[in-house]
Amino acid sequence: MVGKKGSIPVGRLKSVVCSMLVLLACQAPVFAQESSEVVNAGGERQTGLAVNRPIADKWALIVGIGNFADSKIPKLKYATKDARDFYNYLVKDAHFKPDHVRILLDETATQRRIVSELGSRGLPRLVRPDDLVVIFFSTHGSPSQMDNQGSNFLVAYDSDPDDLYATGVEMQKILNQIKERIGSDRVLLVMDACHSGSISKNAKGLKRSANFDAKALAEGSGQLVICSSLPDEQSWESKRYENGVFTKNLIDGLRSNPSATISSVFEKMSDLVAAEVKEDYPGAKQTPALHSKWTGNDLVISALPSSPRIIPETVVLDLEPDSSALIGRPPTFVAKPKKGGTPLNKPSADDAQKSVLVITKDYFGKEEDPRKAYQEACAQQAAHFNEPEYYYRKARVLIQLGNYSKADQELKGLLVDNPNSSAYHLAKAYCNHKLGNKFAAQDEIGMAKFHDPSLPREIVFGD
Repeated sequence: MVGKKGSIPVGRLKSVVCSMLVLLACQAPVFAQESSEVVNAGGERQTGLAVNRPIADKWALIVGIGNFADSKIPKLKYATKDARDFYNYLVKDAHFKPDHVRILLDETATQRRIVSELGSRGLPRLVRPDDLVVIFFSTHGSPSQMDNQGSNFLVAYDSDPDDLYATGVEMQKILNQIKERIGSDRVLLVMDACHSGSISKNAKGLKRSANFDAKALAEGSGQLVICSSLPDEQSWESKRYENGVFTKNLIDGLRSNPSATISSVFEKMSDLVAAEVKEDYPGAKQTPALHSKWTGNDLVISALPSSPRIIPETVVLDLEPDSSALIGRPPTFVAKPKKGGTPLNKPSADDAQKSVLVITKDYFGKEEDPRKAYQEACAQQAAHFNEPEYYYRKARVLIQLGNYSKADQELKGLLVDNPNSSAYHLAKAYCNHKLGNKFAAQDEIGMAKFHDPSLPREIVFGD
């Protein structure tokens, strides 16, 4: 129930209390304290106590591209799955908030979007000096021998393999953006993407030539870099499971021992990668490489953030939709309406029990200018703190914007205060559907039908 005027609704009060408890529980430092001194980039001396300060918050950008706009670029069977799996590891096992992890898959991972997320609209607006940033790529790589100036490129969805200077993502540009624009000295760059080329259908790359050099990348960025193979080797997709050999073993190693440092996990997984490639690809070698200019103690990637933050509404409004709605998404099906019948998303009272309700994004509203509508909804929510309809409008606009994770958060609070609302349950069902939570979506549909028996017998998702 909604509290009296001036009071805090129960759902939001619980959220505040939970956040306070998390903050209290996370005060232990992520890194062990040391008394040694180091000299930072500005020439100032820092004690180990300052260098090994706790990680305040955690952010990530994940890119996976298996299909490319240009048919001349060989497809990669498991690149997008590698990216999805790494996303799921961060969100489900490594204490990254879902809305703190941006993922770009296939056609979403254009050159412009990758550069924008790294250099302008994404990470630079969110990351603070004490935060951890994880950047993961799984795509083709173009080594320096393919460019007359010796530059390395990542291949984006819309790249032209004959003109990578203009259409690829230059590695040096990425490293400069990490160093100059993100604002944190704690960046982990994981690349199942910097590959020696091959025309083999199981190897990633465009031509047979040298691979990227993890040591050079680390020295250039001053950060921690993990590459899937050495400069003179290829990186392989597995014959045993639907993943790249490197990514699968890295995720398994991180997940099996959450408290382990990245170095200890790497040491074990690199042996497994080398052994599998040797057994399955006669004469081939793949040796993952880790190099670091990390200042302070070794990283524990799953460590709890000490001061997690909420993304400001002004930033949410400017973020373009990523591919997170596709993660774990189950197969969908659409029931077609009868000719001349009532539109399925607006059944009449007479045939409610015999029709099919198809829920799409438009079911919850279609604002002409959703960005403006979102700003208005935020203002109305602030002015009418105890009135749930304004929270619901905000959630509906977020659904239209494709921000299903944040819409789901709004609906959670609404359902704590108003558990009997079938409309809220349907909206939450749709968010769960778009986020890939198949069983949770069906549970919410069941709750909606329970609270509103007039709803059609069959409710399906149309997109």
